[in-house]
Amino acid sequence: MLIRFFHSRQPACRAALLGLALSGLALAGCSRGSGASANAAQSAPAAKAVAPPAPAVPAAAAAQLPACAPAPQLLLVENFSDPRGVFAAGSAPFHRLETNFAAAYRAACADGVLRHAALIPPGAADPGHVRIKNAPDANVASLYLDGEEGAPVSRQHMVLEYPFLVADGSAHVPSENELREAIFCKVQGASQQEEEASGRCLPD
Repeated sequence: MLIRFFHSRQPACRAALLGLALSGLALAGCSRGSGASANAAQSAPAAKAVAPPAPAVPAAAAAQLPACAPAPQLLLVENFSDPRGVFAAGSAPFHRLETNFAAAYRAACADGVLRHAALIPPGAADPGHVRIKNAPDANVASLYLDGEEGAPVSRQHMVLEYPFLVADGSAHVPSENELREAIFCKVQGASQQEEEASGRCLPD
């Protein structure tokens, strides 16, 4: 019907109708273009909202601290006088001594005392053991290399000296803190100021 109506009109009318039809097509095209632009504009913020990747952790921050040498084992010196076997291997006092020494060694390692120097110097005799030496008159626990006077390091062994058994026969076990102090004094030592002020690490 629209075609019949179009052909029945005068040329001027046909030209007007044709102009209106073309205008409608142009408006439809603009509407489609505006919709596409709006969709693109809405998707842009979503792209910006994506979080950037987290920075990589520096390798230095993940590096492990250097490990200390394995803790030496404890054993009694050959002339350890203990008729009743109070400090015999496997006894309660000896087991408590082993526990305290192991804890003190771990703490000294964590504090950095043992990271740059070993408790037992290289070349010493029997480097895997610390020998227990009774000193009834001693006041503190102390660690030192023991051997014949003038003997080379290779013929000296590390001892832990303490009043383990005293004259009345009672047994004493050094605490973890006492053993930590003994390790510190053997490996690092006190400063001159500490020695003068408190006598730290000086022989009793």
